Amino acid sequence: MTQGSTETRPLTQTGRAAGTFEIASLHVRTVLNSHAQFTKEFIVELRDGSRGIGSSSRGETISIYEDRSGPADARTVIDAVEATDICSRPIDQETFDEFLTGNMKRFGRNNCFALSLAFHNAACAGIDDSRPGVVPRLCLNILNGGWHAYTNPVLCDFSEIMLVPEPNDLAGTLKEHHEIQRRVREKLLHCEKTVINGNPVNVFKTRDNRAPIELLLEVLREAGLADQYDLMIDASAGDLRTPDGYRFSLTDDSVRTTDQLCEYWLQLSTDYPLRFLEDPFQETDFAGWQAVTAAKPPACSIIGDNLYSSDATRIRAGASAGYSNGVIIKPNQAGTVTATLEAVRTARAYDQTIITSHRSISTESTYICSVTNQYAVPYIKIGPLFTDYSSVLRLNELIRLAGVYYA
Repeated sequence: MTQGSTETRPLTQTGRAAGTFEIASLHVRTVLNSHAQFTKEFIVELRDGSRGIGSSSRGETISIYEDRSGPADARTVIDAVEATDICSRPIDQETFDEFLTGNMKRFGRNNCFALSLAFHNAACAGIDDSRPGVVPRLCLNILNGGWHAYTNPVLCDFSEIMLVPEPNDLAGTLKEHHEIQRRVREKLLHCEKTVINGNPVNVFKTRDNRAPIELLLEVLREAGLADQYDLMIDASAGDLRTPDGYRFSLTDDSVRTTDQLCEYWLQLSTDYPLRFLEDPFQETDFAGWQAVTAAKPPACSIIGDNLYSSDATRIRAGASAGYSNGVIIKPNQAGTVTATLEAVRTARAYDQTIITSHRSISTESTYICSVTNQYAVPYIKIGPLFTDYSSVLRLNELIRLAGVYYA
């Protein structure tokens, strides 16, 4: 076997190492994810001695396009890869990812992404592909609802209620984040408690999804920050969909048709400073997506997460049909490094606001930070910093890649 061209490794516009590389060996081991559960981490070693690791995050609230069965056995996946000629010839990232995409149903999407990321990290070993000064605004996870609420958990039918800073001042935002969290926690101490899906959550006097929104706005007013932050809601409406309509089963058990839910969102976006509304309808309820995107106030943007699942083809079709104003990018949904970057490029080409995001069950991988930095993505969702250290790792990496300094 001949060695790949690994001498200079010039960067392409996507931040990946150019040239071809030859895989010398593949390995897998078991590590822990952010929920202290065992997960698989792949190791790719190249002929020149470079080495890269890759593991895949996963979500709790997932789209209809994501893997719902258990992942294929990792050792079996490696044996299957080694049985082909992909490890006996020089290849580039696109070639390896094309091979993985062709075997995605067989290997599992998360295994494919982990392998793709491991190859990427090996090919880019030692390369500084940072873009100084590129710092995104943080979409700060403050209140958590739905069926998987852990940090500042509240009785709410929506998965997340977040804050988005108006000024792009990272140091200032983090200082204010601490004050906001302190005030939120003080208020939640006085709430009654109930149990949702095995988790204790805070209950407001009125069982209405407006109650946690009002609490958060009250905190902003008391902290003197009312004009510094907008709201972002992740409705994860696929979880609300039932045969009867969209049911708010955790609060008042009301049911809405697509038209009625559209009116609900339009009223909410009129009454509150709602900057981003994520997944307001189920993935295939295209009439709802079109209606709310066409009628929402100018200051509010409709964001597709589960709608697109970081797939460039779906983003292209949805943006053309007027389903959204923005896109959430989650690399493990895309399935490979190449597909992730194609999703970003497509979203940008169709004038969609891009927000990168981690998953609720993550590893310490900071690849999403590299994508955010390289493409100057304007927003990134950051998980609860006080309880999810993997979010702190990603934030630290963003600071390093941007080359910013705080004394």
